[in-house]
Amino acid sequence: MAPVIASKFDHIPYAGIRKVFQKANELEAQGQKVVHFEIGRPDFDTPAHIKEAVKVALDQGHVHYAPNNGIPALRTALAMRLQVDKGLNYDADNEIMVTAGGQEALYLTFLALLNAGDEVIIPDLCFGPFALGIILAGGVPVRVPLQPENNYAYDLAAAKQAVSPRTKAIIVNSPHNPTGSVLTKEQLAAVADFAITHDLLLISDEAYDKMLYENSYISPAGLPEMKERTIVCGTLSKTFAMTGWRVGYIAAPAAVVGAAVRAQQNVMLSLCTFAQHGAVAALTESQACVTAMMQEFARRRKLVLEMIRQIPGLELPGIPQGAFYAFPRITLPRVTSAQVADYLLNDAGVAVVDGLAFGEGGNGHFRISYAVSYEDCRLGLERIAAVMSDFQKKYG
Repeated sequence: MAPVIASKFDHIPYAGIRKVFQKANELEAQGQKVVHFEIGRPDFDTPAHIKEAVKVALDQGHVHYAPNNGIPALRTALAMRLQVDKGLNYDADNEIMVTAGGQEALYLTFLALLNAGDEVIIPDLCFGPFALGIILAGGVPVRVPLQPENNYAYDLAAAKQAVSPRTKAIIVNSPHNPTGSVLTKEQLAAVADFAITHDLLLISDEAYDKMLYENSYISPAGLPEMKERTIVCGTLSKTFAMTGWRVGYIAAPAAVVGAAVRAQQNVMLSLCTFAQHGAVAALTESQACVTAMMQEFARRRKLVLEMIRQIPGLELPGIPQGAFYAFPRITLPRVTSAQVADYLLNDAGVAVVDGLAFGEGGNGHFRISYAVSYEDCRLGLERIAAVMSDFQKKYG
């Protein structure tokens, strides 16, 4: 008998970003130089003091199961950083848990909150696992458009039309993947008011909370009346160049965390123990490594924005103020983003992500991740400029 796959997987495609990454690696294996603008992974090594803390933990024998919600020292360190960096007060014992990266934090949140058929409002554009994680948890993602001319904030009039008796939550992601936009306090407050008015939970994806080029971070959990209805999902992956370590967290009301812990104990039991000791060092020791990394990202961002502005057939609807992404729009009327992305990879050796991977609102755009070296940023954009110049001659 052939395996009978659950019907929900009819709606769970392979991740678009990973398909590009795999194809780029195949081209590299054939000897081609590929510029990796597709992957949201800082190219820096994890800082030495974090790796040293893991070596010490290994030597001390921290190689066995950890508590389902994470080791106490890490939960305490997370509570400290949330208070220092965002002014949020969470009980380390009951309102914080450690997860396998920010993506599992989101998935456990969906498992904890959603009954079959419950709806979650998500932004169109957004990180792909928002929708797919909701579906896996038995929920229904409801996409609401963003406003490029308004800092990629939600179109709250459209969101109001999307609310139904089954709507349970709304997701906010700032800094935003894929555009790099950062919501103002007023825009966050508008979403918070929307959640209160319609009695919704608010899930805040804060993966890029330390990656800001202007101002300081504002979490919706810190707004009036919002802590008890906000679930913060975070990660150390981007901030400390720890993507392979898989260390994230949930900060939320105790009932939500308790349900997520019960899901965790049946999904993967607990996170790697010695990796958690490294995470403690990341959070409690000097943050100079974060500052240095952001200075380099700012240098790359300046180059990327300057070069994109000079490329024929491209424009930037908004200026990225956080993360390490740019999301240019193709202005040539007879060229699709899929054509551009495929040509750039196969013929120019530049891996970008077709904007459609982030929702219908991404049609006609592509995402650039400048989490590569300064030299590769320049090389990749020179190649993009040459391709777009050729396209303009053919299709402009």
